[in-house]
Amino acid sequence: MSVLLGLELSGNNLILQAVDRRGVVLSVIREQVTTSFDEDWRSHPDEKVRSVRALLQHALETGKIRPGSVAAIGVAGSSGLVLVDAEMEPVPPRAIGWSEDHPPADALNERIPTTLAGYPGLTRSLVAVLDVQDWLRYRWTGALATTTSFAWQSGLTPGKHSVERWDPAKVDGVGLTSGQLPPVMPGYQRVGILQEELVRETGLPRGTWFMAGTTPVAARLWLACEPTPGQRIIMLDQSGAQGWRVVAGSDFDESVAGALPAPHGDHWYLPETDAVADPRKGDAPDPEAIYDSADDASALDWDVDADHVHVSADFAQPSRGPALLAGVGLGWFKDMKPFWRKRCPIQTLAQWRQSVESADPQTTEQDETS
Repeated sequence: MSVLLGLELSGNNLILQAVDRRGVVLSVIREQVTTSFDEDWRSHPDEKVRSVRALLQHALETGKIRPGSVAAIGVAGSSGLVLVDAEMEPVPPRAIGWSEDHPPADALNERIPTTLAGYPGLTRSLVAVLDVQDWLRYRWTGALATTTSFAWQSGLTPGKHSVERWDPAKVDGVGLTSGQLPPVMPGYQRVGILQEELVRETGLPRGTWFMAGTTPVAARLWLACEPTPGQRIIMLDQSGAQGWRVVAGSDFDESVAGALPAPHGDHWYLPETDAVADPRKGDAPDPEAIYDSADDASALDWDVDADHVHVSADFAQPSRGPALLAGVGLGWFKDMKPFWRKRCPIQTLAQWRQSVESADPQTTEQDETS
């Protein structure tokens, strides 16, 4: 059986999933890391690469995943910044003034120019400007590329209709040249295959593809429901409820702060600025919205009509988005129209509750059995 691996790197969480072409989760491995992926300035980029490599090695050595069955690897990671020097090594955070006392700006479109402005000599000598997950992929495959998510958040693209190319004027404005920025690819795009060293040490098949990737939020939104323009998705997490709306590319107003390009490249997700009703707090839910959550906190005590609240197929579970995007890149899911209905069908809160009540409460990991 060929399976897809999905890597999610977000906050202090590292999640690895094995998913088959039917969308069935075969194994889930989670690990807490000491340095948050959201705070890339706290540690050297290679520390993050080692953390991911260690989790993968553990999954393979303990039999959670059979290495020979892996067909491709998809990834979703919190956006960060890695500057690659002339020796093809990442510039350490301390070398560009990043520290506990002087953290860089959170927003990439602010972090890139302010960081580069302080080190013009270094800027001219850089080979590449990458996202954190781009650096992981380079270490594993030797291929340089980045994603539409990183390109859009960098502020260096021409606009909403051209997020897969760089704007020469904007690139020049921050002191870079177009040759210092890698090709931009949608999340499902095949970028590179695993290098021979990794193949020998892990037993993963030669020719295993590593995809471009996206952000964890974009991956969840993409898989939460079929992306019909106007569809509302409400993400629930510990900080509260955040509403998102799906819009077609032609209708996207690029002045909307925080908008995300879809990993599949054909629509956008726009965050709502108004407060969102949170049914966990007794607010009336929106019967037309799809609710999604990465938090495993129980929703069994919501005082709502559970037959009229709709939740995503991955509600309260890690998203299969990164793994299934890899399947899209391999051509496993050529007809995307029934993709969500067949592999990730929407469920009512009542159905979700029933599935939770019937599940084994002691099960924290799923092992691959086929």
